[in-house]
Amino acid sequence: MKVICFGDSLTTCGAPNGRYSDILQDRFPTHEILNRGVGGETFVEAKERLERDVLAEHPDVVIVEYGANDWWRNERPNTVWAADLAWIIERIQATGAKVIVLGVFWPYWNPQTGKLEEKSYGCDERAIAFRVMERDVALRHGCLYVPNLQETIIDDRVCWGDRNHPNEHGNRKVADLICPALEFHLGCKATQVRARRMRTLQDFWEEAVELAPDSLAAVCNGERLTYREADHRCDELAAGLLAATGTPRPRVAVCLPNCMEYYLVYWALVKLGGVIVPVNPWLREDSLKAIMKTVEPDLLIVAGRGDKEALACSDAFPKLPVYSLDDSRQPFRTLFKVGGHAPKMAVEEDSPAIIMHTSGTTSAPKGAIMRHSDLIFNVMTTINAQGFLPSDRHLLVNPMFHCTALYSSLPTAAFQKTPVVITAETRPEGLLELIAKEKVTTFLTVPSILARVVALPNVADYDLTALRVIGYAGSFMPVKIVRKLQELFPNVQLHNFFGLTETISATHALSGADSLERPDSIGRPLLFVTARIVDENGKECEPGQVGELLFARENVISGYWKQPGRLEESIVDIDGRLWFRTGDLASRDEEGFTFIKGRKKDMIIVGGENVFAAEVEACLMQLDAVKEAAVKGIPATGVRESLGEMIKAYVVLEDGERLTEADIRRHCHKNLPSYKIPHVVEFIDKLPRNPAGKVQKNLLV
Repeated sequence: MKVICFGDSLTTCGAPNGRYSDILQDRFPTHEILNRGVGGETFVEAKERLERDVLAEHPDVVIVEYGANDWWRNERPNTVWAADLAWIIERIQATGAKVIVLGVFWPYWNPQTGKLEEKSYGCDERAIAFRVMERDVALRHGCLYVPNLQETIIDDRVCWGDRNHPNEHGNRKVADLICPALEFHLGCKATQVRARRMRTLQDFWEEAVELAPDSLAAVCNGERLTYREADHRCDELAAGLLAATGTPRPRVAVCLPNCMEYYLVYWALVKLGGVIVPVNPWLREDSLKAIMKTVEPDLLIVAGRGDKEALACSDAFPKLPVYSLDDSRQPFRTLFKVGGHAPKMAVEEDSPAIIMHTSGTTSAPKGAIMRHSDLIFNVMTTINAQGFLPSDRHLLVNPMFHCTALYSSLPTAAFQKTPVVITAETRPEGLLELIAKEKVTTFLTVPSILARVVALPNVADYDLTALRVIGYAGSFMPVKIVRKLQELFPNVQLHNFFGLTETISATHALSGADSLERPDSIGRPLLFVTARIVDENGKECEPGQVGELLFARENVISGYWKQPGRLEESIVDIDGRLWFRTGDLASRDEEGFTFIKGRKKDMIIVGGENVFAAEVEACLMQLDAVKEAAVKGIPATGVRESLGEMIKAYVVLEDGERLTEADIRRHCHKNLPSYKIPHVVEFIDKLPRNPAGKVQKNLLV
């Protein structure tokens, strides 16, 4: 039989292969299900195209979904909407087709109370009156009726693409509500394809293997694995991890560069319900010991002899099994048990999946606990922020011990059943060659790498036509680099995104025209992310006023591993609601775009005036001859002692460029108030950065 889904944007939303019609097609594979929805339509437009787009197709069943836009526009009485619905039903039934009517205005199921409750958004007296008429029209014409297609997804933050339209995940539940009516008319039962609600990363992986076994999953250094092949390798590795650790849910510390082995360990631990502990290879031995002492991993994996700090640290824990890729310790390859199989380990959605350590350098890193439920939300937020598609091929160049890789790139790719192209390459030539060879479509990285890319003289020589998204985060992105990216990649979307180790997702994103108009902004808060900027007294800052950036408690991790109460030290109660203090200084303009001004601890007080390091750095980066710049406060001495602090600028020049301290000060004098002009300028070869691309100002002296 042929089924046509006829409606407005609620019929079309969900992205490619994510509309409820696509999910219904998967569940009723022997029937033809067509989508004939058009966003923004009212009953007026529906009547105009009914003959052309629906009746001309000679359908057996038509699913009609209209009314929301008539309510929004409020241009005609709701009695007229009901009459229009009756007219559409009668025209369809006159052809012998059956009609299913979908509504949106009835109550929704509140899981907190276990009751149906009235919607607090998008419902008023007009809507209530119409829903009664809609129901009566449907019943009078013998139509099956679904009162509220959003009944089970209201307030479920993982189900939305925007505040009005479900994403693919939400449309699974929409399809659940429609299936019984379709089963009745089609005379067959729906399959269980895409039927589950994703609650853990196990669900992501199992569905990818089930529905896309022959699709490419991962590419690295010439090795290519489909989801079926990767699952087989992960089974063998999971069996080996169980045998090596003797525990059913192992915690495994991973100190590796980007490689296929990292990918396999990640998903093997997901299958086991274990926990991955990413280890930054750049950390010093004392920081590594602090991590090992707190986390107490069951096993450590290193690349090899070059990981001197990690190996020296492991010597302090003689009972800790250590495996290496180069066979200098127990060979990693021996962890793969031929024919081995990972037993099915049930995982709760609030179980820990990752212990991600903060990148602080002045104190022992803290282990942020990312639960499966947090990661599910992060994946949906990533898709919204970056516009990822099921047809994408993602370049994974960010260090795999970093949030972007493990929180976003790997689980999102599995959810959308797309491949990741993994590389440890940082040379711009190598990256562009890989993008061209593998037809990469998304490239998320740090500003320092993009600065190297735009500095290449021959970018046009590479075939980058597949590339459609470049995203950057991790540190300040100079405006001149954004402008150069716009020039070199005019058809690529530029996305600035922002988040913290402690936030369970990216929190802000800037994309599209906004990235061109406000390249120095991190954008607006993402869906279901609540942020505020407050002064020292906790009062909301006015537009343009600088204060501390806070996030609502529900947007933050549950805590730090084995450090009870530590997170609560950064939690503050304001007007009866809990907020996480980030320590970041920020401002917001009249339209809600946020601008990071630097860390609160980086604020420099010069003669009683506040100077934000990021503002001075942005000024310095306007100079074409300046490649990098960092600003910090130093103690005022001599005749300037009364100032308290002075401003010191560390400047890295482009190759072959020459500037003097006088040139720097002259430029700043033209663009900054006198008290923000650097007192001291030092020219250095490069800024110290951690692997995430963040400048380590504590190493600047």
